[in-house]
Amino acid sequence: MTASEAAGSLEAALDQFAELVRSSPHNLVSSRARDELKGRHIPECLAFAELLPRTGRFLDLGSGGGFPGIVVALHGPERTVHLMDATRKKTAFLRHAAATLGIDVEVHTGRAEELGRGELGRTFDVVTARAVAPLRMLVAWASPFLRPQGDLYAIKGERWLAELEDAAPNLKRWGLQVHATPASDARLGPRSGNPHAPRVVMLRRAS
Repeated sequence: MTASEAAGSLEAALDQFAELVRSSPHNLVSSRARDELKGRHIPECLAFAELLPRTGRFLDLGSGGGFPGIVVALHGPERTVHLMDATRKKTAFLRHAAATLGIDVEVHTGRAEELGRGELGRTFDVVTARAVAPLRMLVAWASPFLRPQGDLYAIKGERWLAELEDAAPNLKRWGLQVHATPASDARLGPRSGNPHAPRVVMLRRAS
């Protein structure tokens, strides 16, 4: 498959995914978000996926309607992607979407605080999260899943710096270090030149 054919295939898959979200009988996203799927949410998740390693074990926390987890899986078929959400109707949708789109992902129903203590603990190279929780809470939920030198990529809003400062005690407690932020790496925010690029805080587990 040529590069242009691959790009066309990805675009078609993303269009199909948007239609699955839009037509779902469950309230996966707000009515406003449904109207902005192709103009905002999918482009943002695609820009995010382009920042991530091409291979490895990935866990998307609070996957909801599949943002960014499904997009990450579609963008990088070489990745081993796991999706997690505490709401059964959402994980049922994720399984349906994955089967319809023909992507190989694992879907887990449960709370991160509980599943992180089980067999999934310390098994992932990358944990991702978008619009899940403040960073101080996200650090506590994500850290148990990370391998040593594993990375948490968190999509955050304009208050990312305040959240990062508030999370400092949990960073120390869980052995995470700030690896990159929108201030230190232009790729991780509006300075990237991509109008859809989200603000991303990247944290690394030391041990």
